[in-house]
This record gives sequence, structure tokens and C-alpha cells, in this order.
Amino acid sequence: MTSHSNAVQEEPTTGLLTTDREFDVEEEMKKWLSTTYERGSKKPMKEPLTAPWGLPISDADVEKLKVGLKSRSMDDKWDMLIEDPDENGNMSLHILRSWLQEECYILHIVPKPSNGEGASAEIQGITWEGNKAGLQCDAEQAKKEAVMLARGRLRCEFETLPHYPSSVFWALSAYKKLDAE
Repeated sequence: MTSHSNAVQEEPTTGLLTTDREFDVEEEMKKWLSTTYERGSKKPMKEPLTAPWGLPISDADVEKLKVGLKSRSMDDKWDMLIEDPDENGNMSLHILRSWLQEECYILHIVPKPSNGEGASAEIQGITWEGNKAGLQCDAEQAKKEAVMLARGRLRCEFETLPHYPSSVFWALSAYKKLDAE
């Protein structure tokens, strides 16, 4: 049967309606792609070790560190997430293995004093994982590895440091075996 109704038929809606679920998914994606570090959201280090550093860093490097990096592909192995500055402007860059979300290094960055010359900030210290599958490196090796990652992934310069060959990264000779417990 054919309808002979004179009622006006509504045009089909062409726009997409946003549901709460779609909004939640969008917010979750923004959070997932964010380079902001959220305390307690990642696996903490099993045996954190900390050492002073005092490495001056340029304005350009500070800006690159502030941007950070979030992996977007299975091929990306590292996330570099920046923690919001505290009331004194101190901040930390957390370097994590992307798949496992395990922290490997934390660079503690402080702004230069207002009367300071040269660099705009310095890496005051470094914290690194003291138990990498039963192996441990010293502070100098941890610093080299963190610098190599920041240079390679964030394109930081760290002008006052030498360039290290790739063989330095996780060089077995730089690690000692931890005693079995």
C-alpha cells in the first residue's frame, strides 16, 4: 500500500551527534597522546638511584624538553613526559619505555637564578632505574643514556657535552650484575 499522507517528511540528519561515550573516547585519546606526566600513572622504578648533575641547558633545549614526546607507533620505544612545574619553576622530564610504561630516567630541571648568566636552566640531577633486569649502571652511564635519548628523540643539543657513539648506549661493560636475592 502506498501512503497518501500529506505530512511533511523530515530530512535525514547529516551531522553526527556526539554522545557521552564518544566524548569520553575523545578525552581518553587526548589524555593518551598528552606529553604531560601524571604522578602515579606509570610504573615506579624498582630501585631508583639519584645523583647530582649541574648540566647547563640552553633556552632552545629547555623548550624541546618542555614539549616532550609521546609514542604514536609500536615502533616508538620511548615516551618523554614532562611534569608540570612546581611553584619555583622546577620540573622533571620522565623518560619511559613506551610499551611497558616503566620509568627509566628522570631529569630534574631547575630554572637559572635571575642573576645567572648563560644557560636558562640546568639539569640539577638525574634519577635512574638501579635494577634493569638484574643489571645496574653508574651515574655517568645513566647520564649518557638520558642525553642520547633526548638528543635522538627531542633533538636537544646539550652543547657542553660530547657526542657519544651509539655503542655507549646500554654498553654491557658499563653495567654490573646485581647479587641475586
